[in-house]
Amino acid sequence: MNSVTEFYRTLSNDLQKLMDDVNESKIVNIKVGKYPHVEDFRAHSNILMVRSPYFKDKLSRQAIIDSVDENNMIVDVIQEIDAESFPIILRYIHTGVADLSTFDAQGLLNMLVSANILQLEELTYHLQDYLINKYSNWIQQNYVQVLSKIPENQDNFSKILLYCFEKIGENPMSLFSLNEFTELDNEMFYTILEQETLQCEEVNIWEALIKWCLAQSPILKSKSDDIFNTTKWNEEEFATLKKIIDKFIPSIHFFEISSSDFYSKIRPYRKILSPDTFEEILAYHMKESKRKSIKLWPRLSKIDSEIIKSKQATSISNLIGNHYSSQNKKISFSLLYRASRDGFNPGIFRNQCNDQGASLAIIKINGGKVIGGYNPLGWMKFDPKDKNDYSKSFLFSFDSNLDIRSVKSVSVKNPNSAFNNQNQHALHFGTSDLIINGKTGTCTVKDFQNPIVNNQNFNVENIEVFAVRMK
Repeated sequence: MNSVTEFYRTLSNDLQKLMDDVNESKIVNIKVGKYPHVEDFRAHSNILMVRSPYFKDKLSRQAIIDSVDENNMIVDVIQEIDAESFPIILRYIHTGVADLSTFDAQGLLNMLVSANILQLEELTYHLQDYLINKYSNWIQQNYVQVLSKIPENQDNFSKILLYCFEKIGENPMSLFSLNEFTELDNEMFYTILEQETLQCEEVNIWEALIKWCLAQSPILKSKSDDIFNTTKWNEEEFATLKKIIDKFIPSIHFFEISSSDFYSKIRPYRKILSPDTFEEILAYHMKESKRKSIKLWPRLSKIDSEIIKSKQATSISNLIGNHYSSQNKKISFSLLYRASRDGFNPGIFRNQCNDQGASLAIIKINGGKVIGGYNPLGWMKFDPKDKNDYSKSFLFSFDSNLDIRSVKSVSVKNPNSAFNNQNQHALHFGTSDLIINGKTGTCTVKDFQNPIVNNQNFNVENIEVFAVRMK
């Protein structure tokens, strides 16, 4: 990625707005930085106002502007903005050129924060792309600093935030091994632990959570040398930890922690768990009893899908798991077929998906809604003689926003007719309940409890089929 980028189209569009502005431009004196490193800059008021919503608001509210004379204005000191990078931002505002060649990763991160404060969306997005492409290693070595710069309103930082979450998901220990990871704020750390794609032993996530919680209280910081020795803890200390950790407990997949680690690393903290939670985990390890309320499934590996994300995949894996008595299996999805890549030809679908075992079909239809179905025996050249497992089949749907709370499942009522393995149709659930043929689909309820879509005929945007593995 070039270190000098020209944004002339946006500049031209913004400057065109000056034609409708009859106000006389004034010289604006801008003070930037924190004492004692405060620097003065000068710019034209009209340019600032059409290019930056922040300055438009500032320069429009006379209460916070001191007039030097009729031709000059002063903006109060903007302490949050980095004085070193502000000349580059000011040049971008006036010329549409962003020259990043003289800045290292730290300077670019500071510039990113400044650009966001000034509500320069174009520059904010560009800086994120530039950092990710040129300084990916630096980001991964400085997760805490990067994530700590992201304000509560995270929308403008979506690119770098997504990058950090994906990389942390692939290697959580790259974050947890940093001494400063305990400096992450409450909401950011919670968001990280909530990810279903954290690829490390669950006990390591639990250990990281304990370390982070201890660091949040002056009373508990002294306990960080031997975090699993709680024999000398008093009731006040347990109560303090419980207050901090309660929010995070549902984020831990306790059943993925071995019996030995449960004894040495969970049991010492039994006082911070509810009695029901502790007894359920204990019963599982001692009696291998069925799980009830706590996280049922392991965290997922990243799903190779262009239609859904890991959160939706987790919801689907839970739906699959509800049909099996053994709930200690890890479910993974391996892509077999993608229509946008392989073609919408039913023959191609059959060649790649037949005889691959249990499978999951995900379909994006017109309007953005996502539907699909689970086939416990998989697609076959010929209908199987034993169809008992077809009782585990179901159809599902998400709304167009893919809100996991919107997921709905429809059970089969006639298992013997749950699937039709006719080769002329790509996907054929029930006699007529869901048929996909190329880029069109139909839905007429017969062998499932309810229709999965309201309209009987619809267009298909994409199809993905995954082999479902349990281990």
